[in-house]
Amino acid sequence: MPETKFHTITLTSQDKTLECNESDTILECGLLNGLAMRYECNNGTCGACKARLIHGKLAKIKHHDYVLSAHQLNRSEFLMCCNAPRSDIEILPELIGDVRHIEIQQIQAKLTDIQFINDNMAIIKLRTPRYKTLQFMAGQDVELSYQGAVARYPVASCPCHGIALEFHIRKIDADDFSQAIFSKQLNVKDKIDLVGPKGVFVLKEHSNKPMLFIAWDSGFAPIRSLVEHALSLEMNNPVHFYWAYPAIECKPYLDNHAQSWQALMDDYHYTSIGCEFDRNHLNNCHKVAQQIYNSLDHQVVNLSEVYICAPAEVLIYLGELLLNNGLDESQLIASPI
Repeated sequence: MPETKFHTITLTSQDKTLECNESDTILECGLLNGLAMRYECNNGTCGACKARLIHGKLAKIKHHDYVLSAHQLNRSEFLMCCNAPRSDIEILPELIGDVRHIEIQQIQAKLTDIQFINDNMAIIKLRTPRYKTLQFMAGQDVELSYQGAVARYPVASCPCHGIALEFHIRKIDADDFSQAIFSKQLNVKDKIDLVGPKGVFVLKEHSNKPMLFIAWDSGFAPIRSLVEHALSLEMNNPVHFYWAYPAIECKPYLDNHAQSWQALMDDYHYTSIGCEFDRNHLNNCHKVAQQIYNSLDHQVVNLSEVYICAPAEVLIYLGELLLNNGLDESQLIASPI
């Protein structure tokens, strides 16, 4: 077999270089390395992934229907989804600066898998059309609708896989969408309308502080997206993850997944927190927040960027405890579930 060749991609005006295989497109390489590159179709139809070649050689490895104008060709513009490097290159792509620069998208996706973890937790996977992948940032959420049932859920997958989306859905009586799943009204191959992304629960990519994540139950979904995005960026910040759950359930619903990050990070610490909680009754959210707070390493907390995804009441009480203990407000990034 021929030897695999890699080339360096330098992004002009960005403190970033990538190693790219000659058989991978520049877009694929950038997304897998955590870059928020602007694109829509990933198949040469829309032209959204245009970039300028500043230096080096490219090879077109995929056909594209989008026609570049004479002016664009004179500026050495090309489609990142259809070209690969043939030497070390320098490019000027369009990157998404922050959540304010991502347009709300409306996409009809196909349900490809439903996995029932237990009687009241399901993981579903959606696939968008190849001509319309979802552009989002790790930690954001979207609105899903099916036959009039509408609900908003965080995306549990990494933005590098915008065509394949994962959601963790808890069975809740007041949530008609979840009821459609658990009553088996919703089946594989059904079409689901998606609107998003929404929310500002995103990673501070340029921070050198340790990252401390706290999730209550299905709040793991956006935390997972953030952690796996940090992995794709090859961030070497220490990571501490606390996952709170009802103690009666013995362990969190994807405990093995949280433990598996140990093999991928040099400085990763995982703690599960069993809390007194009954899903069938009203609970003392202040008590739950206190139980989570008592389980934290507070020396680490005050040095960290702290990301919390929990029910609003738990979030309010826990946030107050952390701030009163000396955490700077600028280090607290929170999202209610």
